Amino acid sequence: MIKKILTKQDFLQELKIFVETLTEKISSNDEWTMRGVIDIFEKIYPLPPDTKVLSKILELHLFLHFLRFAEMINFNLEVIGKLKMNSKGDK
Repeated sequence: MIKKILTKQDFLQELKIFVETLTEKISSNDEWTMRGVIDIFEKIYPLPPDTKVLSKILELHLFLHFLRFAEMINFNLEVIGKLKMNSKGDK
C-alpha cells in the first residue's frame, strides 16, 4: 500500500480539524464524561483535583482517538512505555 505523504501545512490543517473534535470526546453539555475511577470491586472513586492524575486520565481517555487520527492520515503512532491498548480500550 502506498501511503500519502502530507505536507507540513496539510498535517497542520488535519491536526486543527482533529483538535476541534476533542471537546466532544471528553464532555457533554459542558460536563466531563468521566466521573471517576472504578476498581475491580465496582467501587467508584471521584476524580481528584490533582493535575497529574487528571492529565493521565485524559491521556487514557483520548488515546484511542489519537490512534485513529494517526491511522486516518497514514501515520504510525509509536507508544513508548507500557501503555498498550487494543481497539476496544483493553490493555
